[in-house]
Amino acid sequence: MTTLHIIAEKTEHEAIPVAGSPGGKARRYRRLFGGLLLALAVSATLLVGGWGVISSLAAGAPPARIGEAAEVPGGILRVEEVTPENMAPMQMGKFANKGMSMSGNIPDMTPDGQRRFNVDITLASAESGVLSYSMEDFRLTGEGMKATGPLRSKIGSGKIPAGSAVSNTLVFQVPEKAKDLTLSFGGGRPVALDLPAGKGGRSHGGGH
Repeated sequence: MTTLHIIAEKTEHEAIPVAGSPGGKARRYRRLFGGLLLALAVSATLLVGGWGVISSLAAGAPPARIGEAAEVPGGILRVEEVTPENMAPMQMGKFANKGMSMSGNIPDMTPDGQRRFNVDITLASAESGVLSYSMEDFRLTGEGMKATGPLRSKIGSGKIPAGSAVSNTLVFQVPEKAKDLTLSFGGGRPVALDLPAGKGGRSHGGGH
């Protein structure tokens, strides 16, 4: 009698199905099925967007400094040193007076209002996987200039095996007034090059 009275009270106030009834089973199945769909949706989102989130976090992080490893897709980028490429304008008269020949490979001159500098870099792949690279993956940005790639380099393109690294030099040309320059690879975390506006000087690892 007491048990029947308790069930009747709950039925009047909450309309809870009695355990084992068809309504109770249906509700439990709906909850289980809904939870399963939610779990699958979350897992799919993480799988599809996981790498994108990691890349976004790397790209949104404060710029690394010279000599510091910056996270890039598949590995790290480290700028070892930045040096100016100073070439004084050629004085044709001096060459002619000394009987020196102008034939052979002569480097092109830096245009007025522009400056060039060398960036020594190291790319290293992660412990697992292969890091693919090419000169077009490098982008230099800064205030007072358009984003640009290297003017020239011998890095070419290739693949770095897991746990390995390659080093090379990139040559950039930017307006003399450009400042706050940063170099990035593949959309990863940028590296601040610490070059003041103007012709600048030498920048080593550690910002010295």
